[in-house]
Amino acid sequence: MDRPEGSIELKDLRIAVARARLHGWLYEDAGGEPRWSIEVDGRPHRFGDDALAQELSPRFYDESLPLRIGDWRQLEQQHCRFRWHDDEDEGDSLPTLYLCSHLSLPLSELSLGARDGRRFALQWSGLADANWDEDYGRAMPFRIELQIPFVEQEVRFWQRGDGEDIEAAARAILRKRGLTDAHLRYREYRRFRDAPGDEHYRLVRAFFDPVE
Repeated sequence: MDRPEGSIELKDLRIAVARARLHGWLYEDAGGEPRWSIEVDGRPHRFGDDALAQELSPRFYDESLPLRIGDWRQLEQQHCRFRWHDDEDEGDSLPTLYLCSHLSLPLSELSLGARDGRRFALQWSGLADANWDEDYGRAMPFRIELQIPFVEQEVRFWQRGDGEDIEAAARAILRKRGLTDAHLRYREYRRFRDAPGDEHYRLVRAFFDPVE
């Protein structure tokens, strides 16, 4: 995959983006609700100038965006707003910065704009906390702007028999859970544990690529 163009503005820093992606996932036996996740990883940056200095890579992510859509193309023109004091008890996942620990964002404004193929115009801003030092600690303004790709749709389920058609089973689960499979191309499957004697051997992860 080509390297993303863009940067993370974090307080007074501008850090180049190493990876950015949108991802769809559905776990059949975990409620079966479609989920949409986002992650933006910065390249390593040196924090501090003394013996305690470290190379740290900031990572902004949300494992379950609060969206109710049935097609990855409908990510276009979606907007998510989160303020810690208003919404701290809502949802299974919160927008988060990982710098030297995982801390929820006090304020997050995320917009996915116009779609170009499988890429969406991302604008993400707000305030972030970290546990580094007084300079990079509390309520740091951040801003991210780039074209972010939707990389894959994952379906995780228990294989019912050795002869089961993995693609057909995964597509049936997508449709049953309210997702269209019309714009997805089956790529591959992997087992959660690739050992027949393991209790998770039949837990299958099926992957689909977006069709533009």
